[in-house]
Amino acid sequence: MSSLSAAVLASQPKPVAAAPSAPLDFEAFGKAFCGLTCEDLNGRLALRFSRTTAVRACADRAAATADLLAAQGARPGGVCIVSALAGRETLEGVAAAGLTPWLVDVDPFTWMVDTAHLRERLAEAPCPLEAIVTTCAFGRAPDLLALAAFQAETGLPVVVDAAFGFDVIMDAPVPVVVGLPGGAGVFVAAEDAELIARLTAPVFEGDDGLDGWPLKRQQLATNAQRLRMLLLGSPVAFQPGWGLSWVSSACVVSVAEGCAPAVAALLAVEGRFVTCVGVRDPEVQADTVPVVDHLAGKMLGLPFGADLDIADLDDLAEAVRRAVAQI
Repeated sequence: MSSLSAAVLASQPKPVAAAPSAPLDFEAFGKAFCGLTCEDLNGRLALRFSRTTAVRACADRAAATADLLAAQGARPGGVCIVSALAGRETLEGVAAAGLTPWLVDVDPFTWMVDTAHLRERLAEAPCPLEAIVTTCAFGRAPDLLALAAFQAETGLPVVVDAAFGFDVIMDAPVPVVVGLPGGAGVFVAAEDAELIARLTAPVFEGDDGLDGWPLKRQQLATNAQRLRMLLLGSPVAFQPGWGLSWVSSACVVSVAEGCAPAVAALLAVEGRFVTCVGVRDPEVQADTVPVVDHLAGKMLGLPFGADLDIADLDDLAEAVRRAVAQI
């Protein structure tokens, strides 16, 4: 080696041996690289909304509903207007907030509470009126802007129960409670960040289902369209747009008037879990609800999900056809 080459090599920095250290925290590194909310569930959910929206994932739907009512100032001992198609967990949330539910009728086409009807019935509601809880009809989108206008007009706290509405809720001008796609837990969303910051309901921990949602949505849409085709020509009607413009794991259909209980009983004999939708607890206070009482005789909730294959769907459709034909 020439003296020049030796001098050049000698001038190069000497390699330094790496000091022993703890294994890299890849989760912390990912958060630092992508932003603090990169892997945070609330942050990921907030990205779904078209406007700046605060989000909090909660473990329990009833607890989240009660928490939202209390955080908006609904005082225990008062009355809460609730859709007469509300489910058990919604009513449990109202009760947990210390409120007495008063059921009101729904629109015959959307199956949801109409704000014009609410305005007409406010004077008849028991006092003291403290809040309103409406529902998303088995996954169909409600008119959130109309509800926001109604809330601004009356000053009453409003909560929208959208347990099956993950596919359609992209705005939260009023507070919403939305089921997570993993099948457990909910998230609460509102444009009022201070409201969300006041919530104390237990947080959700587990499989949120967000990563698998695109595939699950495709499977739900495919299965819904298959079931529609398999029941084509039968006296079974589906919710408008279900499986086409929106999806939901809730499959609620209509049969001939007054036939739902009998169809459900025949399907139960075959071991199929079918629910009659709209059947009210007589102990819960209610306004006159002729639409819901009418729907209760013709609405059925069928077993449905993304995991059904074509054989399962064909078997379900044939069972429904047989039951309907016997009425």
